Amino acid sequence: MTPLSLSFSVLSNPAVIGLDIGATLSDIRNTFKSLDSMIGHSYTGGPLFRIAAYELSELGILGAELAFNRNDCLDALYFQFEKVQYPSLLEYLRSTFTLISQRDSLQGNFIAIFSNGPIEITLDPQKPGNSCFLSYTSQAFKHARNDSLPCSSWIT
Repeated sequence: MTPLSLSFSVLSNPAVIGLDIGATLSDIRNTFKSLDSMIGHSYTGGPLFRIAAYELSELGILGAELAFNRNDCLDALYFQFEKVQYPSLLEYLRSTFTLISQRDSLQGNFIAIFSNGPIEITLDPQKPGNSCFLSYTSQAFKHARNDSLPCSSWIT
């Protein structure tokens, strides 16, 4: 499997490497040996971690950040990946999940938000340079994030 196709399989279904929403921190620590703790707490009261880049480089992923709830269950997952994958990932997400909304981005592509049951998936090409973001978030995380923003009425 090429790095690009391996990366695509992980981005389109993070559960293949044990990163599914609801997974426990202890399970993820058994899979990834180098979790770097980040300062602060997630919107749902749990710890924040970054997976060491060397554990993701073979997968063709540039970075991953994890947010857990107060029960140490994965609530949000953010991937950074090469922008060259944006078109095929967007096509896959469109054919697999329900499109909730989309809006133009400053980088020429658009931000697309999908639903997979209670999980919201956001494809965001706005990062300057050659990378994009893809996030998977639980409903609890989304609501807590929106409640913490001063002008949350416009956020979907």
